[in-house]
Amino acid sequence: MERALAPRTEPDEASHEAPSRPLTAHLTPRIARGDEGAFASFYELWFDRAFALARRTCRRDESFCLDIVQDAMMRVVKSMPGLETEAAVEAFMGRVVLTTAIDRLRADTRRRKRERNAAKDELEHAGQEHAAEATEQLAWLHGTIAELPDRDRKLLESRFRDGHTLAQAGASVGLSGNAAHSRIRRLVQSLRDAARGLFHD
Repeated sequence: MERALAPRTEPDEASHEAPSRPLTAHLTPRIARGDEGAFASFYELWFDRAFALARRTCRRDESFCLDIVQDAMMRVVKSMPGLETEAAVEAFMGRVVLTTAIDRLRADTRRRKRERNAAKDELEHAGQEHAAEATEQLAWLHGTIAELPDRDRKLLESRFRDGHTLAQAGASVGLSGNAAHSRIRRLVQSLRDAARGLFHD
């Protein structure tokens, strides 16, 4: 009677398991003592994991996440305690990357707010300057028109202040419509040239 064959176990079955991560807990007491070589090794072993944590935490672009990793590693070198297990290292690094990402996001939010406020202030300042210039130019125009000969002043006021036609404006000072048009054009051009020379506009 034949015996049933036992299921065959692949000899390389273990080779298909996910590779374990390099151990780093043994480096932490040395980092705590200021060992630069230990920190360099830790940095190299944890960089990719810290970057992935930063991406998952804030979902920002590569440059932003690289800044988070750099800041986090600076905190590691300053405050790394001696840890006994990889689980403790994972928990510690998770907290460091998370708090660093939060700080970076808050700082970025404050920076954007400052930039928006600066842009708003600049626009308001520009608007105030423009309003002040317009007020100054308008005051100059009124003063200059007031100093014109009576006939020219009345002609301009009739045409632009009172809204009369050329014929009506001309009739108010004894001119035909065509003559009024020519006179008004020369007066306006003279005022424009004077304003350009004074206000450089």
